[in-house]
Amino acid sequence: MNQTSFALRRGALITLILLVASVLAACSGNSDASEPADGDGGTATVADGAVEITAEGLAFDASTIEAAAGEAFTITLVNNDSAPHNISIYTEEGGDLLGEAGATAEAGQTVTLDVAALDAGTYYFQCDIHPDMNGTVVVSG
Repeated sequence: MNQTSFALRRGALITLILLVASVLAACSGNSDASEPADGDGGTATVADGAVEITAEGLAFDASTIEAAAGEAFTITLVNNDSAPHNISIYTEEGGDLLGEAGATAEAGQTVTLDVAALDAGTYYFQCDIHPDMNGTVVVSG
């Protein structure tokens, strides 16, 4: 094997490795823990009596909502999806609905859900239209 052929093969191999590394880096998702990639979940904390949850790609951007015990709050559901969604809170998965079911947000719409003060504990939330979109409400205090 001559030096030119070896150099070409080595260059092609290095190019291929760099290409694969670039593709993997681009597909690795969001590495910023404060903004999880779609479907990865995360934590949304109630601040000043309100919290915002986004629906996109048939997933909520948070799998946990943190709230303070004894304080009512509002959930704003932003629907960036092409399908309709809502958000409702239950005592547990398959349990009793707490308050009223959330209003349905059509594609591109935003709706709010008023949540009465809850006792400390763990609750369950879901999209009633797509029950696989769900998470936990952790109330502490």
